Amino acid sequence: MAFTGTSALADSVIAAYDRNAYFSLRAGSVFDQFTTVKPGNQNNPGSSVLFTFWTDMTATTAILSETVDIDPVAGNALLTTLKVRTDSFIIGFDSEVAQAISWNMVDSLETVCREAYEITGQTTWVDSLTDDATVASTNPIQMNDIRANIADLRGDNVMPYTGNAFVVIMHPDIEYDLMAETTQNAWGPFVSTNPMGAESWYAGEVGRAAGAIFVSTPRAFVNADAGTANVDVYTTYILGQQALAKAESIPPHIVRGPVMDYLNRFVPLGWYAYLGYAEFRDEALNRLHSASSIGANA
Repeated sequence: MAFTGTSALADSVIAAYDRNAYFSLRAGSVFDQFTTVKPGNQNNPGSSVLFTFWTDMTATTAILSETVDIDPVAGNALLTTLKVRTDSFIIGFDSEVAQAISWNMVDSLETVCREAYEITGQTTWVDSLTDDATVASTNPIQMNDIRANIADLRGDNVMPYTGNAFVVIMHPDIEYDLMAETTQNAWGPFVSTNPMGAESWYAGEVGRAAGAIFVSTPRAFVNADAGTANVDVYTTYILGQQALAKAESIPPHIVRGPVMDYLNRFVPLGWYAYLGYAEFRDEALNRLHSASSIGANA
């Protein structure tokens, strides 16, 4: 007896489709959540958006002459003309000029202060090296280098900066090496910089360990290509109280200069301070030179 099945009635049997459609597996939005920059004040609709940047002025470290006026140059003063103030499409143009001057003031004074750090104290090198030229990419900093320098400061009866902790000022590349270290000499337990609001934050502070407050700043000096095979050599500063002194007769401040042209078009804006930084106790500051594993090592 012959079977009558799907093969005999192939034209009568069809596949059934679920009328509910399913989509592919999809990841949620991740990258987009970090795109925080959005146009704020477009001058008009357009096919593209152009973002405008202010370029930072070069830090100024030269001493002003007592009797000779300055020229409005990048670094310590800006001279804006009536035309640029009128034609500029930037909202709050004058306030942004003031912000550029303010940042230059901070950048310049930080550079001047760091130069005093470079004069004060003693310099040592990792791995018992004796100068920058011998520093290789295989000579990164280690936590034991920090501990040894703190022991040196304590041995000289240097007062800790706050509580029982000294201060370590380092470049972000050095910060990476210290926190990534996994040997027995590593960073150790991380201590919150602000537990329950009981302690104050210091600008740039990233953590506390080994009897030190660690502060990170890109202004820490880097001697580019000074080591073996063009390795960059980094300076890390370990200090206690009274390492440097600061004398200030006139604090840093912004000055609006006089409008001297007949039509009142040229408006100068600048800053100045009457101050100085110098060594106070030589034994209160150590400088440690090293390479970094993520530095420019070629």
